[in-house]
Amino acid sequence: MKYVQRNALAGKRFRSWDHLNDWLREWALTVADQRVHGTTHEVPAVRFGREQLSPLGARQVYSRERVRHRVVARDSLVAIGGSRYSVPVAYAGHAVVVRELLGAYEILHQGTVIARHRALGRFQVVMEPTHYRGLFRPGPRRAPVGGPPRFDPGYPAEAEVAVRDLAVYAALVEEGVA
Repeated sequence: MKYVQRNALAGKRFRSWDHLNDWLREWALTVADQRVHGTTHEVPAVRFGREQLSPLGARQVYSRERVRHRVVARDSLVAIGGSRYSVPVAYAGHAVVVRELLGAYEILHQGTVIARHRALGRFQVVMEPTHYRGLFRPGPRRAPVGGPPRFDPGYPAEAEVAVRDLAVYAALVEEGVA
């Protein structure tokens, strides 16, 4: 990169991208490929002609992927790259493998893909509604049996609560009892 910047581009101005590309193509063929390379001590054009290169279409495309291991949180979300992505609720608490592809994530459990998400920036939460299907029971709300809920369900229903005037508490505070 430095070689190109210092030799092909230094002091030059270009009218357009096409002009720049034409100049770089001409420079590469007439200057860069004809000089003796500092590392290989060979002329690049000669060495390139000697190599047995295969055409790009004959080789499989390089697959860039990164694999990570995660445990699914109780809320059925997996933390990846500063954001959280959902998986089906049945996998909460299970260990999963996250395969990072170009611009996407695949989440696998025991080799089976259980979720796919497009990669987003940091601090995002992606919740796929189908991952939570069956978690909530649809239907009308029913009033709780046995009256309103209490702080302590074990507290006896027949217990009496003393009712006092607030002046009693104010008097205790004034005396310094509290």
